Amino acid sequence: MRRVDGDDFDDFKSNRALDGAASDGLARRERFRIARAVGEPDVDADDRATGRLGDATDATARPTTTTTTDDATAALARWARARGVSWNDDALRVRETTARGTTGTTTRRGVFARETIDGATRETKNLIVAPRDAMIACDARDASEDARVKMKPTDELALKLLRHRCAGASDAFAPYVASMPARYNLLQTWSEEERAALQDARAETTAKRASEALRKAFEDVKKEVVDIVGEDEREAFALYEWARATVSSRAVSVPFHEAGALCPMGDMFNYAPHDPPILIDVLGAPAFGVNEGNTTSASSREVATDPIPGDGAWDEESKTFAFRAARQPDGRRSIAADEEIFVCYGEYTNLELLEFYGFTLGPNENPQDYYALDVPVDGAETTTSLKVFVGGFDWDDLADARIAFAKKRSSVRMNEKEMRDVARRGGALGRDAEREAFAAIRDAAAARLLSFPTTAKSDEETLLGWKDGSENLKLAITWRLGIKRILQGAYKLAEARRVEMEDVATSAAFAKISLAHVSTPRERR
Repeated sequence: MRRVDGDDFDDFKSNRALDGAASDGLARRERFRIARAVGEPDVDADDRATGRLGDATDATARPTTTTTTDDATAALARWARARGVSWNDDALRVRETTARGTTGTTTRRGVFARETIDGATRETKNLIVAPRDAMIACDARDASEDARVKMKPTDELALKLLRHRCAGASDAFAPYVASMPARYNLLQTWSEEERAALQDARAETTAKRASEALRKAFEDVKKEVVDIVGEDEREAFALYEWARATVSSRAVSVPFHEAGALCPMGDMFNYAPHDPPILIDVLGAPAFGVNEGNTTSASSREVATDPIPGDGAWDEESKTFAFRAARQPDGRRSIAADEEIFVCYGEYTNLELLEFYGFTLGPNENPQDYYALDVPVDGAETTTSLKVFVGGFDWDDLADARIAFAKKRSSVRMNEKEMRDVARRGGALGRDAEREAFAAIRDAAAARLLSFPTTAKSDEETLLGWKDGSENLKLAITWRLGIKRILQGAYKLAEARRVEMEDVATSAAFAKISLAHVSTPRERR
């Protein structure tokens, strides 16, 4: 555990380590210090557009300058049209945009609307449609070519991509392959130093396993890769790593092959996440039982009006893959002219985005992101895992934590089934159990925050001053900053709920005072 320093508490200085932060017996001054640590001022609202780094950038980043489509993209568009890919030039355009956020300046290429795309229609609207022949995809012929070895679907598609790449400029898919990124930032490519910069053992393990899995997969098909690329083993691995990363980050789902297919033009859409998950609104809820109004989305206090992102799907009848703009529900506006169009690949945490796609969203920008916090229930020997999201706590995990603390208290006169029925509906199990549970959550969040070797504030300053260096290292700092912001939010929310229960206890104590036992002075005679 690192020592507390000024970065934890703005300008408050201390050299004392809070080794007992996870216990319920923190001294008053130590609690004050932690409160200062998690109360660092938020970034300015105008600067909250934190970039999605690596192969893409943030959905909400504010554009500052734009450039026209480059020659390579224009050549790809001409090639795609010749292969039967269709889109409306009057409705769409591809361009680059530079955006500035709390983690610095980023540049991305994306698909933008030239005109308003009406989201109030009953049908989804096709934006880009690609026929099967325009996609790099596997079929029975590819299976026969690779029959010498039992190959995984991902390797089948990766090796097909390598064949197209190594065929050179004369290959039918050369313009498409040339448009692909030269390198990717998936966790499988990270060095030991870059993995360590995540500052989290579980995240480091995920990255290490991804790297080891890639190396093992290469060993299984090494001979086939060398036969295709005609290089030595080191060069063969580098090209194989590139092909596998391309398939992981750019392939779309199709019914005729497990690894999917690579779809030209459509892979220029950038990612935006789904709306927040449904979480329990703990503040203001009763100390016992269920308030039917306390189940709410994490964004309930700020009603979302931005368009929900689009998606993509294979159409079996026409044998095409279409990227579509979503039909917008009531209260959501249409996509405006000159606004970027996003698609959602699915619900991913920021670590999963790094693992499978090579980018991460900025702090508080991904409502699906969470940190699994280990909350001590009975000392350090027994813990319960609590997923902490950007906007609150996981429903089932919080129910488990409430049940665990209620079982410790003899004052809770309920059997386990009754506890489970109430907690699974989002209800609390009594004032004392609730107060103890949220005190433990608060202390666990504090302990984890203080265990990081760097603070959220110093990470943010590092990113803002970033000039040159490993892109993976920058991604690692961005990811860990997001986790620290989640933990800071968890601390504040848990402490607020604990204080509510203290107030309930105080009110109950005063309510028990009977005026009949209050003596009154006698009149003097």
